[in-house]
Amino acid sequence: MNIEELLEDNDTQKRRHTRRNVKWKAFIKSPSNNQVLPATTVNVSAQGVLLQTLFAFKKSQVLPIMIKARYQGKNLIIYAKAEVRHIIIRTYDFQLGLQFTDIKKNDQEFFSRFAEGI
Repeated sequence: MNIEELLEDNDTQKRRHTRRNVKWKAFIKSPSNNQVLPATTVNVSAQGVLLQTLFAFKKSQVLPIMIKARYQGKNLIIYAKAEVRHIIIRTYDFQLGLQFTDIKKNDQEFFSRFAEGI
């Protein structure tokens, strides 16, 4: 396999699901010390979430997360576990691309419908 084939596969994989930009409060439970750390969603999809946080994590770590979604006047609290798939290092914070590994079916369906704008 050459480098072009690898890049094509990665690009296809990254955009398999529709994403929707949204800023909701979120929290990450640190696996090392069980501390609850604040974060903010950047975008969501049926398969994952991009979180902005001041705290660094390692690729492939599985993190317990909580997202406080507000939609159509309702507050939803969503709990999930997600694997760190990529990390964007920014000047003052980090963005973590997370793929859900454990999420309730209803919550995943909500993210799917929300991302599609339904």
